[in-house]
Amino acid sequence: MHGPACLVAALAAALAARAITVVSPTNTSIWESGTLSQTVEWEAVSTDPEYFTVQLVNQNGYLADSPVTLIANQSTGAADIANGATVTYTGGASWPTGTMFQINLVATDSANAAILAQSQYFNITYSASSASSSSSSTASSASSASSSSSSSTSTSATTTTAATTTSAAASTDTVATVTADSTSAIPNAVSTSGARALGANAALLVLAAGAAKLFF
Repeated sequence: MHGPACLVAALAAALAARAITVVSPTNTSIWESGTLSQTVEWEAVSTDPEYFTVQLVNQNGYLADSPVTLIANQSTGAADIANGATVTYTGGASWPTGTMFQINLVATDSANAAILAQSQYFNITYSASSASSSSSSTASSASSASSSSSSSTSTSATTTTAATTTSAAASTDTVATVTADSTSAIPNAVSTSGARALGANAALLVLAAGAAKLFF
């Protein structure tokens, strides 16, 4: 008489063992607070409820308002395959950080809001938000562009200065050449040879004058 009852109990246990389970996150998963969208995955069987609620809980006090509902009415999806959903924290804010977080899949029946499945414990670590990273990247690109522009301006100014200096030097050389040429073009009032000739003539005149006095 106990045979059929034992068989039913065994079947019930087997079905319970094959009930919906959370595939991800696992105890090796690490969520980052700045990654706003995370993924929850599960596998279900045909006897599971059609819908359930996805909740985030924490047993170490890192979630003041635990449990936090992430999805209020999630479809279970097809049986015996991995199903998944993208979850974000309340209001699109960054995820709280800490250890020993869990994902609970809870029945949507208000009369029997039982926990259908729980994930393994996982941690959430701090990281900058995607929006902040994007803003920093944009600011960095703008700074690089500004530096490049300043460098180009500086190079242009240096080139212009060098060209002006070269032009000024060339002008100075030209003036010096013209001045030298002009100076050489001006005839000497008395050349060296001319001075020597005048000296010789003067000496002859003196001798001639002396000779005249002797004869007269």
